[in-house]
Amino acid sequence: MFGATVKVQRKSWIAIGGVLALGAVAVPTSTCSRKRPEPPQPTPLAKAQPSAEAPRPADARPFPDPSFLVLVWIETTPPGAAVRRVSDGHVMGWTPETIEFNQSAEPVLVQIELEGYRPVRRAVSVLEDSQMKVVLEPIPKGRHLATKKAKGSKGQ
Repeated sequence: MFGATVKVQRKSWIAIGGVLALGAVAVPTSTCSRKRPEPPQPTPLAKAQPSAEAPRPADARPFPDPSFLVLVWIETTPPGAAVRRVSDGHVMGWTPETIEFNQSAEPVLVQIELEGYRPVRRAVSVLEDSQMKVVLEPIPKGRHLATKKAKGSKGQ
C-alpha cells in the first residue's frame, strides 16, 4: 500500500466552488442594478372626471399636494424679525429663516415684525420653493419731543 499512487480529483471541487462564488456575486449585482419601478403618478381630478373645459397643456403644473412641503427662504434687512402667520398669529420663525409650508394653491399671508420697524404683510406663494427679501422701514422717532424742546426754549 505504501507504493500505491492515489489520484485525487480536486478539479471538480474547484469548479463547483468557482460556480458557487460566481453565483454569490452575480445574484446581488443583478438585483442591485435593476431599476426600481417608479410609483404610479396620481391622476389629477380634472383628468379623472370628464369636463367640458379645454385639456390642460402638457407643461402645466400638477395640482398642489398638501402633504408635500414647500421651503420658503425669508430674509429681512435688518435681520431678527419675527415671521407670523396672520390667520392664527403663530410665530413661524425669525429671519433669516427657511420656513416649511404645506403646498397649496392659495398663498399664505404672513406678517413680518421687528421692534422699532413698521410691520409688513406679504402673501407667500406656497406652490413651489421660493425666496423673499424684505427691507423693513423704521418707525420715525417722536418728532414731538424736538418740538416740545423748541417751544420750551423760545418761551423762556
